This record gives sequence, structure tokens and C-alpha cells, in this order.
Amino acid sequence: MSQDADDDATEFSGCVCLRRHGLCSCRDDAQWLRSKRGQMTKYTPPHARRAVLQPASAVASGSAGSAENVVCRCLRRHGRCTCQADDRWLQRKRKTVEPYVPPHLKERQRELETKRQEIAQRAEEADPRGLAPNIRTLARQWEPQLEKGGFGFNPLQAEGKILCDDLGLEAECTEQAFTSQGVKALPLVQSGNYHFEVELLRPCQLTVGWSSAMSHASSWDSQAVGYSSTAQAVHNNEALEYGLPFGRKGDVIGALLEWKAVGVACVSFMLNGQDLGEAYELTEAVPMQPQVMQAPTGLPLCLRLRKVLAFPKVGFRALVEALGTPDLCPFSRAVAQATTERASALITEEQLQTFMVPDAHVVELYDLCHGARGFNGSRLEQRIAAALDLQRPAQNLALRQTEESCVLVALRRASHAERLIKGAAGLAARGLHQATAASRQRLHEWRAESGGPQRLQAPGNLGRLGPARRLIHGSLQTAMPLAHLVEEKNAKRLKRG
Repeated sequence: MSQDADDDATEFSGCVCLRRHGLCSCRDDAQWLRSKRGQMTKYTPPHARRAVLQPASAVASGSAGSAENVVCRCLRRHGRCTCQADDRWLQRKRKTVEPYVPPHLKERQRELETKRQEIAQRAEEADPRGLAPNIRTLARQWEPQLEKGGFGFNPLQAEGKILCDDLGLEAECTEQAFTSQGVKALPLVQSGNYHFEVELLRPCQLTVGWSSAMSHASSWDSQAVGYSSTAQAVHNNEALEYGLPFGRKGDVIGALLEWKAVGVACVSFMLNGQDLGEAYELTEAVPMQPQVMQAPTGLPLCLRLRKVLAFPKVGFRALVEALGTPDLCPFSRAVAQATTERASALITEEQLQTFMVPDAHVVELYDLCHGARGFNGSRLEQRIAAALDLQRPAQNLALRQTEESCVLVALRRASHAERLIKGAAGLAARGLHQATAASRQRLHEWRAESGGPQRLQAPGNLGRLGPARRLIHGSLQTAMPLAHLVEEKNAKRLKRG
């Protein structure tokens, strides 16, 4: 047997390559393994590598001293330091990482979001008129119109379930109640001749008219005049037969206000263009505004306030034309005048004769022509009553002489006192704060004899103004301030003392 045969036999006997290709490759495998083992490096743990390697910044700068102190963290995977690139990548990723939220909280958040979407969808599908308006939001929105003028129904003066559209030209009663409901409109006028109309959009029962800023939208007091569907004129909570009945769809009711003089106004009405004549004449009128009231019984109202008159009357202007004119009265001033008038109405004739009235209602006449012996009180009283257009002087003023040429006059209304000071009767007059010391002393004595306080304040500080304040806040549907309640309590305590 040859040497080659011996080698093959030897190889065959110790072969470990399993002869994949029919030939023994153990020798070739051994040579390849020896070549690879020469290129392999010894394993170095990561902590040992960080102590040997240096970052790329140190290599680029060539500063060997700094490289010894800086530790590389990237292990030079690509043959160079990538620490800076790794830091930038890590900072960018940290900005997008979301905090961990437990699964039960995620589920709760999804449920809340689904609930919000359902509520928002129902609110969009629901009738927006069914939502109650926020009174403070409405007050902020309507404040410019209240003071500078606006035309339309005023949601701040609505009582009951009466809703107005966004333009304020349509009003509808959404709930049939056994109590009166009403709403008022702007603007308020204090002079001139004006006319407004309401058109019924469906059969209904209601009352249309004029009222002051202090009158409730659901009543007709001494400062309000209305015309009802039952052919009655309503004033001071009393009804008289007047005009024709109405209440059909398409009926147009017109309300006319004619200012004949300061504080004197005439109210009349029209039905579908037919003039029904004068309803009432108010002798102590204050700035007025339109008012519509739902009847306690009958079909709910639904009407439109017309900007353009369907049946205009000669000599009267549409109410919308009052905007920007001196006839327009700001809401705050109208409330003040109506409050003063209501406070004056509470003064009795006995209080007037004993001078138990506020100081603003007392006027001193001085430099009179006649002395004490020649003084004629009745003639002076008639002269003042004629100048102020007072129908019943004894119920509206009182005179008492204090000095030889000075007389104190007590008036029921502060406006009459102001007119007298401005020279309405052609007499020299001045307010109580400018009166002589003798006149003030005599007034002090008269009030002391009557057992009342030594000095009365203006109507704004009287305890009797409490009902007026309550009317204001009741009309605006707002809570009465705590300061007003405390003031009323103190006034009652002082009165009892």
C-alpha cells in the first residue's frame, strides 16, 4: 500500500467534517481556523474599554492631556467616538417621551372624553331657547344699550318663561302659568311723541302698553298704562272698558305716548290702524318704555316688535327713531327718576304739613315784597301751584314763614323743588343748605315738635326706599346687595329708637 493510501486511510479514520461533498475537508478547515485565530483579539470588558478609549473631541483637538481625563461612553463602534451624536439623539427623544399613565387611568380618560362628546352633541341638537340665560352675562352685554340706547326686548326685564330671539324683536311665552308674565323693551323716552307696534304671530291673550323702569313687567301699577285683549285699559291695577278686543294672528297693536309737558304724558292705542283714542293722562309721568304682559289665562303670547310701523300716525315718530336724540333717557337716570317719584308718593299730607320731608324737598323763598303783617300765604300758595301745574296744592306743598321776608316751602316732589329754585314761579328761591340760620333753626323746632328726627336725609338714604330698591332688583332678577339689606336694618333700628 502506498504512502498516499495510508494518509487517506488516516484521514478517513479521524475525519470530523462528515464528508459533506464526498471528500474529506478536515485539513482545509484546520488551515482556515488557524488563519482566523491569528486575527482574533482578546475580550476586554466594557469598564476596561472606557478607561482606555478617548472621545472623538479629544482626538480632533489633538490634546492628549485632556483625552486622558475624559471618558468615552460610546465604545467606538464605528472606529470613532459618537458620544456627542448620542447625546443629541437622547435629548431629542426625551422631548417626545410621554409620561407613563396606568391603564385604568387611560380607560377613565377615554370614558370622560366620550361623555363630553355626547353632551356636546346633545347640546347642539337641543333647542337653544330651552337654556336659561346667564343674568350676569346678559347684564354685561346689554349695559351699553341700556345707557346709550338700543331697540328691542330687554332680557334683563323679563319675568316668567318668556324668551326673546337674538335680535330682540320677537318674544314668546314658552310655559302656560296661572300668574302673569311679561317683558319690557328699549329704549326709554322722556319727551317727544312716539309710537311702537307689536304684531301677533299666533292667537294669544296679552296686554300691551307703556311703563316706567321701576314697574314690574308682570303688573300695571301707577307708573304704567296698558291695553288688554279683553278690551280694557289698565292703570294703577284698575281696569276700565276701552277699545275693541283683539288676540287673533296678524293683529297689530299700536301704543302711542305723547309728552305734553314736563311730567305730563298722554297714552293712547291703535288696533290694526284704527285709533282708539286717549286711554289715560299721567300728571306725574317719568321716562317710559314699552311693556308686554302675558294674561294669566288664555293662549301664550308670541309676537314681533316692529321696527317699521305698519300703521303710522301723523305727529308721532317710530320708537326706533328716538335713538341718538335728546328724547332718549339712559336706563340709570330713568330708574333714579322713577325711584324718586315712588318715594315721593309715600309722603303723606300730614308729613308734608309738618315738614317731615327730606331736605331736598324744602325750599326757602327770600326777599319777599310784603312783611310779616302783609304776608298772604294763600295767594303765594296759588302762585306756586300755578307755576308748577299742581292740581291740588294742599296735597303737594306747605308754607310756613320763618322771618320777615323769608318763607319755607315743603314740596312733595324733589323735581318741583328744583323747578322752584330755577325760578319757575318768578320768586327768589334757594335750597335748604343755603337757607338762613333762622330758617334752619325754625325747621329744627317744627320737626322736634312733631316727634320726628331732627334732620331727614335725601330719598336715597331713607328707610322707605327699601321697597323701591326691591322693585329694582326684582325687575332685574338679581339678588339684593348685602349693603342695602344692612342699611334697611339700621334705618328700622333708628326709627324704633
